[in-house]
Amino acid sequence: MSKTTFDNITRSALWTAYKNICFYCSRPLDWGDLHIDHIIPESISQKEKEFEKIKHDFELDVNFNLNELYNLVPSHSKCNHRKSDDLFSKTTTLFYLSITCKSESKIKIEIEKLKRNKNKGLILSKLQSALSTNAIDAKDLKKILVEAEKHNWNIKEIKLPFGVEFIDEIYDTFYLDTDFSKLFDNKLLMHNDEDSLELVNDNNEKINVTTLNEWKKATKEGYYPLTTYAIKSSSTFTFFEELIETLEKAKMPKVSFIDDPWIEIDMLDYLSPNILMDVEGELTEFIENGLSIDDLVKQGIVKINPSFIYKISLEFGGFETSLIEQFRADFNDDGIEDIFVRGWTRATGGTMGFGFTTILTKFSEKHLIGKE
Repeated sequence: MSKTTFDNITRSALWTAYKNICFYCSRPLDWGDLHIDHIIPESISQKEKEFEKIKHDFELDVNFNLNELYNLVPSHSKCNHRKSDDLFSKTTTLFYLSITCKSESKIKIEIEKLKRNKNKGLILSKLQSALSTNAIDAKDLKKILVEAEKHNWNIKEIKLPFGVEFIDEIYDTFYLDTDFSKLFDNKLLMHNDEDSLELVNDNNEKINVTTLNEWKKATKEGYYPLTTYAIKSSSTFTFFEELIETLEKAKMPKVSFIDDPWIEIDMLDYLSPNILMDVEGELTEFIENGLSIDDLVKQGIVKINPSFIYKISLEFGGFETSLIEQFRADFNDDGIEDIFVRGWTRATGGTMGFGFTTILTKFSEKHLIGKE
Protein backbone atom coordinates (compact mmCIF):
# COMPACT_ATOMS: atom_id res chain seq x y z
CA MET A 1 0.00 0.00 0.00
CA SER A 2 1.25 3.49 -0.83
CA LYS A 3 2.18 5.91 1.92
CA THR A 4 3.09 8.60 -0.61
CA THR A 5 0.40 11.05 -1.66
CA PHE A 6 0.36 11.59 -5.42
CA ASP A 7 -1.04 14.74 -7.00
CA ASN A 8 -4.12 14.53 -9.19
CA ILE A 9 -2.10 15.04 -12.37
CA THR A 10 -0.02 11.92 -11.70
CA ARG A 11 -3.07 9.97 -10.54
CA SER A 12 -5.05 10.99 -13.62
CA ALA A 13 -2.15 10.23 -15.97
CA LEU A 14 -1.74 6.71 -14.56
CA TRP A 15 -5.50 6.11 -14.66
CA THR A 16 -5.72 7.29 -18.30
CA ALA A 17 -2.57 5.53 -19.53
CA TYR A 18 -3.92 2.19 -18.28
CA LYS A 19 -7.31 2.94 -19.91
CA ASN A 20 -9.21 3.25 -16.60
CA ILE A 21 -8.56 -0.43 -15.86
CA CYS A 22 -7.26 -1.92 -12.61
CA PHE A 23 -3.75 -3.22 -13.20
CA TYR A 24 -4.30 -6.35 -11.10
CA CYS A 25 -7.80 -7.58 -11.91
CA SER A 26 -8.21 -5.96 -15.37
CA ARG A 27 -11.70 -4.73 -14.52
CA PRO A 28 -13.04 -1.16 -15.01
CA LEU A 29 -11.73 1.24 -12.39
CA ASP A 30 -13.78 4.28 -11.31
CA TRP A 31 -11.94 7.47 -10.40
CA GLY A 32 -13.53 7.44 -6.96
CA ASP A 33 -12.06 4.00 -6.23
CA LEU A 34 -8.62 4.73 -7.68
CA HIS A 35 -5.60 3.76 -5.58
CA ILE A 36 -1.98 4.10 -6.72
CA ASP A 37 0.01 1.00 -5.78
CA HIS A 38 3.71 0.14 -5.90
CA ILE A 39 4.70 -3.07 -7.71
CA ILE A 40 7.65 -3.41 -5.33
CA PRO A 41 6.21 -2.22 -1.99
CA GLU A 42 7.12 1.28 -0.88
CA SER A 43 7.71 0.02 2.65
CA ILE A 44 10.89 -1.74 1.49
CA SER A 45 12.58 1.66 1.16
CA GLN A 46 12.78 1.68 4.97
CA LYS A 47 14.79 -1.55 4.93
CA GLU A 48 17.92 -0.54 3.05
CA LYS A 49 19.74 -3.88 3.14
CA GLU A 50 16.63 -5.79 2.07
CA PHE A 51 16.01 -3.32 -0.77
CA GLU A 52 19.61 -3.69 -2.00
CA LYS A 53 19.25 -7.47 -1.90
CA ILE A 54 16.00 -7.34 -3.91
CA LYS A 55 17.63 -5.12 -6.54
CA HIS A 56 20.52 -7.58 -6.78
CA ASP A 57 18.36 -10.73 -6.82
CA PHE A 58 15.83 -9.28 -9.27
CA GLU A 59 18.62 -7.82 -11.45
CA LEU A 60 17.20 -4.31 -11.19
CA ASP A 61 19.09 -1.11 -11.90
CA VAL A 62 21.05 0.11 -8.89
CA ASN A 63 19.19 3.43 -9.17
CA PHE A 64 15.77 1.79 -9.16
CA ASN A 65 13.34 4.25 -7.55
CA LEU A 66 10.22 2.91 -5.86
CA ASN A 67 8.26 6.11 -6.54
CA GLU A 68 9.06 6.30 -10.25
CA LEU A 69 6.28 5.75 -12.80
CA TYR A 70 7.62 2.32 -13.79
CA ASN A 71 6.83 1.05 -10.28
CA LEU A 72 3.37 2.64 -9.98
CA VAL A 73 0.04 1.22 -11.18
CA PRO A 74 -3.66 2.10 -10.79
CA SER A 75 -5.74 -0.37 -8.79
CA HIS A 76 -9.03 -0.87 -6.98
CA SER A 77 -8.91 -0.18 -3.25
CA LYS A 78 -9.73 -3.84 -2.51
CA CYS A 79 -7.02 -5.09 -4.91
CA ASN A 80 -4.54 -2.74 -3.28
CA HIS A 81 -5.48 -3.85 0.23
CA ARG A 82 -5.39 -7.52 -0.77
CA LYS A 83 -1.81 -7.12 -2.03
CA SER A 84 -0.85 -4.99 0.99
CA ASP A 85 2.94 -4.84 1.40
CA ASP A 86 3.56 -8.28 -0.10
CA LEU A 87 6.36 -8.70 -2.60
CA PHE A 88 5.52 -10.74 -5.67
CA SER A 89 7.80 -13.52 -6.83
CA LYS A 90 10.74 -12.54 -9.03
CA THR A 91 9.01 -13.87 -12.17
CA THR A 92 5.76 -12.01 -11.47
CA THR A 93 7.52 -8.80 -10.45
CA LEU A 94 9.68 -8.71 -13.57
CA PHE A 95 6.67 -9.49 -15.73
CA TYR A 96 4.71 -6.61 -14.20
CA LEU A 97 7.69 -4.25 -14.50
CA SER A 98 8.08 -5.14 -18.16
CA ILE A 99 4.51 -3.92 -18.69
CA THR A 100 4.92 -0.74 -16.66
CA CYS A 101 8.18 0.19 -18.38
CA LYS A 102 6.40 0.08 -21.73
CA SER A 103 3.63 2.31 -20.36
CA GLU A 104 5.99 4.87 -18.81
CA SER A 105 6.29 7.01 -21.96
CA LYS A 106 2.48 7.14 -22.32
CA ILE A 107 2.14 8.27 -18.71
CA LYS A 108 4.73 11.02 -19.17
CA ILE A 109 2.97 12.28 -22.29
CA GLU A 110 -0.32 12.34 -20.40
CA ILE A 111 1.30 14.24 -17.50
CA GLU A 112 2.67 16.88 -19.88
CA LYS A 113 -0.73 17.21 -21.53
CA LEU A 114 -2.46 17.69 -18.18
CA LYS A 115 0.16 20.22 -17.05
CA ARG A 116 -0.31 22.24 -20.24
CA ASN A 117 -4.06 22.29 -19.70
CA LYS A 118 -3.58 23.33 -16.10
CA ASN A 119 -1.17 26.12 -17.08
CA LYS A 120 -3.57 27.22 -19.80
CA GLY A 121 -6.33 27.58 -17.21
CA LEU A 122 -4.09 29.65 -14.91
CA ILE A 123 -3.02 31.91 -17.77
CA LEU A 124 -6.61 32.43 -18.92
CA SER A 125 -7.76 33.29 -15.41
CA LYS A 126 -4.95 35.85 -15.03
CA LEU A 127 -5.75 37.28 -18.44
CA GLN A 128 -9.42 37.66 -17.55
CA SER A 129 -8.40 39.37 -14.32
CA ALA A 130 -6.10 41.76 -16.21
CA LEU A 131 -8.90 42.65 -18.63
CA SER A 132 -11.46 43.18 -15.86
CA THR A 133 -9.12 45.53 -13.97
CA ASN A 134 -8.09 47.38 -17.17
CA ALA A 135 -4.45 46.34 -16.69
CA ILE A 136 -4.62 45.62 -20.42
CA ASP A 137 -7.38 46.41 -22.91
CA ALA A 138 -8.89 44.39 -25.76
CA LYS A 139 -6.84 46.32 -28.33
CA ASP A 140 -3.57 45.31 -26.62
CA LEU A 141 -4.72 41.70 -26.46
CA LYS A 142 -5.70 41.64 -30.14
CA LYS A 143 -2.28 43.01 -31.10
CA ILE A 144 -0.56 40.29 -29.06
CA LEU A 145 -2.69 37.59 -30.71
CA VAL A 146 -1.99 38.89 -34.23
CA GLU A 147 1.76 38.96 -33.59
CA ALA A 148 1.63 35.44 -32.12
CA GLU A 149 -0.27 34.18 -35.18
CA LYS A 150 2.30 35.72 -37.50
CA HIS A 151 5.16 34.18 -35.53
CA ASN A 152 3.55 30.74 -35.53
CA TRP A 153 2.91 31.04 -39.26
CA ASN A 154 6.52 31.96 -40.07
CA ILE A 155 7.84 28.88 -38.26
CA LYS A 156 5.11 26.62 -39.68
CA GLU A 157 6.23 23.14 -40.74
CA ILE A 158 5.13 21.93 -44.18
CA LYS A 159 5.02 18.13 -44.25
CA LEU A 160 4.60 16.79 -47.79
CA PRO A 161 2.71 13.52 -48.39
CA PHE A 162 5.68 12.30 -50.43
CA GLY A 163 8.84 14.31 -50.66
CA VAL A 164 11.42 15.60 -53.11
CA GLU A 165 13.84 12.75 -53.80
CA PHE A 166 17.54 13.51 -54.12
CA ILE A 167 20.29 10.98 -54.78
CA ASP A 168 21.27 10.72 -51.12
CA GLU A 169 18.14 11.81 -49.20
CA ILE A 170 14.46 12.66 -49.34
CA TYR A 171 13.18 16.10 -48.33
CA ASP A 172 9.58 15.90 -47.16
CA THR A 173 9.61 18.65 -44.53
CA PHE A 174 9.92 22.34 -45.40
CA TYR A 175 9.58 25.54 -43.40
CA LEU A 176 8.22 28.90 -44.51
CA ASP A 177 10.48 31.96 -44.54
CA THR A 178 13.50 29.76 -45.30
CA ASP A 179 16.32 29.99 -47.86
CA PHE A 180 16.13 26.81 -49.96
CA SER A 181 18.90 27.72 -52.43
CA LYS A 182 21.31 25.22 -50.85
CA LEU A 183 19.13 22.45 -52.32
CA PHE A 184 19.25 23.74 -55.91
CA ASP A 185 22.57 22.02 -56.68
CA ASN A 186 21.59 18.68 -55.12
CA LYS A 187 21.20 15.91 -57.69
CA LEU A 188 17.59 14.81 -58.06
CA LEU A 189 16.81 11.11 -58.21
CA MET A 190 15.90 9.81 -61.66
CA HIS A 191 13.78 6.70 -61.95
CA ASN A 192 14.19 3.70 -64.28
CA ASP A 193 17.93 3.66 -63.52
CA GLU A 194 18.64 6.90 -65.41
CA ASP A 195 21.35 9.20 -64.05
CA SER A 196 20.01 12.38 -65.64
CA LEU A 197 17.17 13.89 -67.68
CA GLU A 198 17.78 14.52 -71.38
CA LEU A 199 16.47 17.76 -72.89
CA VAL A 200 16.59 19.00 -76.48
CA ASN A 201 16.11 22.33 -78.28
CA ASP A 202 14.69 23.25 -81.67
CA ASN A 203 18.12 22.68 -83.27
CA ASN A 204 18.04 19.10 -81.98
CA GLU A 205 20.91 19.85 -79.61
CA LYS A 206 20.82 17.77 -76.45
CA ILE A 207 21.73 18.45 -72.84
CA ASN A 208 21.47 16.39 -69.66
CA VAL A 209 20.42 17.89 -66.33
CA THR A 210 20.51 16.48 -62.78
CA THR A 211 19.90 19.50 -60.50
CA LEU A 212 17.28 22.21 -60.28
CA ASN A 213 19.80 24.91 -61.19
CA GLU A 214 20.79 22.94 -64.32
CA TRP A 215 17.09 22.47 -65.20
CA LYS A 216 16.27 26.18 -64.79
CA LYS A 217 19.29 27.27 -66.86
CA ALA A 218 18.54 24.75 -69.65
CA THR A 219 14.81 25.55 -69.92
CA LYS A 220 15.60 29.28 -69.93
CA GLU A 221 17.89 28.62 -72.92
CA GLY A 222 15.08 26.89 -74.82
CA TYR A 223 15.64 23.22 -73.94
CA TYR A 224 12.65 20.98 -73.18
CA PRO A 225 11.78 17.29 -72.66
CA LEU A 226 10.82 15.65 -75.95
CA THR A 227 10.26 11.93 -75.48
CA THR A 228 7.32 10.47 -73.57
CA TYR A 229 9.73 9.19 -70.94
CA ALA A 230 11.47 12.57 -70.63
CA ILE A 231 8.14 14.37 -70.27
CA LYS A 232 7.11 12.01 -67.47
CA SER A 233 10.50 12.28 -65.73
CA SER A 234 10.52 16.07 -65.95
CA SER A 235 7.83 16.20 -63.25
CA THR A 236 10.64 15.59 -60.72
CA PHE A 237 12.11 18.97 -61.67
CA THR A 238 8.89 20.90 -62.32
CA PHE A 239 7.38 19.89 -58.99
CA PHE A 240 10.49 20.90 -57.05
CA GLU A 241 10.72 24.22 -58.88
CA GLU A 242 7.03 25.04 -58.44
CA LEU A 243 7.05 23.89 -54.80
CA ILE A 244 9.83 26.37 -53.98
CA GLU A 245 8.04 29.18 -55.82
CA THR A 246 4.84 28.39 -53.92
CA LEU A 247 6.59 28.25 -50.54
CA GLU A 248 8.07 31.69 -51.22
CA LYS A 249 4.63 33.11 -52.08
CA ALA A 250 2.78 31.50 -49.17
CA LYS A 251 1.19 33.94 -46.72
CA MET A 252 -1.01 33.55 -43.67
CA PRO A 253 -4.65 33.68 -44.87
CA LYS A 254 -7.09 36.16 -43.37
CA VAL A 255 -10.12 34.00 -44.12
CA SER A 256 -10.74 30.35 -45.00
CA PHE A 257 -13.67 28.54 -46.55
CA ILE A 258 -11.88 25.16 -46.53
CA ASP A 259 -10.63 24.83 -42.94
CA ASP A 260 -13.83 25.42 -40.98
CA PRO A 261 -15.32 22.98 -41.61
CA TRP A 262 -12.27 21.08 -42.88
CA ILE A 263 -12.69 20.05 -46.51
CA GLU A 264 -10.59 17.33 -48.17
CA ILE A 265 -9.99 17.43 -51.92
CA ASP A 266 -11.71 14.06 -52.35
CA MET A 267 -15.04 15.45 -51.08
CA LEU A 268 -16.54 15.51 -54.57
CA ASP A 269 -19.61 17.60 -53.72
CA TYR A 270 -17.24 20.53 -52.98
CA LEU A 271 -15.18 20.19 -56.19
CA SER A 272 -15.69 22.08 -59.45
CA PRO A 273 -15.27 20.15 -62.74
CA ASN A 274 -12.77 22.81 -63.85
CA ILE A 275 -10.01 20.82 -62.12
CA LEU A 276 -10.31 18.09 -64.78
CA MET A 277 -8.48 17.77 -68.09
CA ASP A 278 -11.07 18.94 -70.65
CA VAL A 279 -9.51 19.14 -74.12
CA GLU A 280 -12.78 19.81 -75.99
CA GLY A 281 -14.33 22.17 -73.44
CA GLU A 282 -17.23 19.77 -72.84
CA LEU A 283 -17.46 20.66 -69.17
CA THR A 284 -17.97 24.41 -69.67
CA GLU A 285 -21.77 24.30 -69.40
CA PHE A 286 -21.66 22.17 -66.25
CA ILE A 287 -19.16 24.57 -64.67
CA GLU A 288 -21.24 27.62 -65.53
CA ASN A 289 -24.33 25.96 -64.03
CA GLY A 290 -22.49 25.34 -60.76
CA LEU A 291 -22.55 21.54 -60.91
CA SER A 292 -20.01 19.69 -58.77
CA ILE A 293 -17.90 16.67 -59.71
CA ASP A 294 -20.16 14.63 -57.45
CA ASP A 295 -23.11 15.61 -59.66
CA LEU A 296 -21.22 14.45 -62.77
CA VAL A 297 -20.19 11.17 -61.13
CA LYS A 298 -23.83 10.45 -60.32
CA GLN A 299 -24.74 11.17 -63.97
CA GLY A 300 -21.99 8.81 -65.19
CA ILE A 301 -20.09 11.63 -66.93
CA VAL A 302 -17.05 11.38 -64.64
CA LYS A 303 -15.63 8.12 -63.29
CA ILE A 304 -13.71 7.62 -60.03
CA ASN A 305 -10.61 5.42 -60.42
CA PRO A 306 -8.59 3.80 -57.61
CA SER A 307 -5.16 5.26 -56.81
CA PHE A 308 -2.41 4.07 -54.49
CA ILE A 309 -0.48 7.37 -54.51
CA TYR A 310 -2.92 10.19 -55.12
CA LYS A 311 -5.82 11.25 -52.92
CA ILE A 312 -8.23 11.14 -55.84
CA SER A 313 -8.21 10.02 -59.49
CA LEU A 314 -10.98 11.08 -61.87
CA GLU A 315 -11.53 9.99 -65.47
CA PHE A 316 -13.20 12.12 -68.14
CA GLY A 317 -12.89 12.49 -71.90
CA GLY A 318 -10.12 9.92 -72.31
CA PHE A 319 -7.91 11.43 -69.60
CA GLU A 320 -7.38 10.63 -65.95
CA THR A 321 -6.62 13.49 -63.56
CA SER A 322 -5.05 12.51 -60.22
CA LEU A 323 -4.54 14.94 -57.33
CA ILE A 324 -2.97 15.02 -53.88
CA GLU A 325 -2.86 18.01 -51.52
CA GLN A 326 0.54 19.42 -50.46
CA PHE A 327 -0.32 22.28 -48.09
CA ARG A 328 -2.64 25.25 -47.56
CA ALA A 329 -1.91 28.99 -47.48
CA ASP A 330 -2.79 32.24 -49.25
CA PHE A 331 -0.76 32.02 -52.46
CA ASN A 332 -2.13 34.96 -54.49
CA ASP A 333 -2.25 37.65 -51.79
CA ASP A 334 -6.05 37.97 -51.81
CA GLY A 335 -6.33 36.96 -48.15
CA ILE A 336 -8.24 33.72 -48.91
CA GLU A 337 -6.75 30.33 -48.04
CA ASP A 338 -5.90 28.15 -51.06
CA ILE A 339 -4.68 24.57 -51.56
CA PHE A 340 -1.41 23.78 -53.35
CA VAL A 341 -1.95 20.49 -55.19
CA ARG A 342 0.34 18.07 -56.99
CA GLY A 343 -1.24 16.19 -59.87
CA TRP A 344 -0.76 13.76 -62.70
CA THR A 345 -2.63 13.59 -66.01
CA ARG A 346 -2.50 10.57 -68.30
CA ALA A 347 -4.26 9.40 -71.42
CA THR A 348 -6.36 6.39 -70.45
CA GLY A 349 -5.85 4.80 -73.88
CA GLY A 350 -2.14 5.40 -74.33
CA THR A 351 1.25 6.05 -72.70
CA MET A 352 1.17 9.85 -72.57
CA GLY A 353 1.30 11.33 -69.09
CA PHE A 354 2.73 14.33 -67.29
CA GLY A 355 2.92 15.83 -63.83
CA PHE A 356 1.72 19.28 -62.82
CA THR A 357 0.95 21.48 -59.85
CA THR A 358 -2.01 23.79 -59.43
CA ILE A 359 -3.68 26.05 -56.91
CA LEU A 360 -7.24 25.26 -55.85
CA THR A 361 -9.37 27.80 -54.03
CA LYS A 362 -12.86 28.46 -52.67
CA PHE A 363 -13.82 32.13 -52.84
CA SER A 364 -16.87 31.97 -50.57
CA GLU A 365 -19.14 29.55 -48.75
CA LYS A 366 -21.27 29.28 -51.92
CA HIS A 367 -18.40 28.65 -54.35
CA LEU A 368 -17.04 25.21 -55.24
CA ILE A 369 -13.33 24.45 -54.89
CA GLY A 370 -11.65 24.85 -58.25
CA LYS A 371 -8.68 26.24 -60.14
CA GLU A 372 -8.02 29.95 -59.77
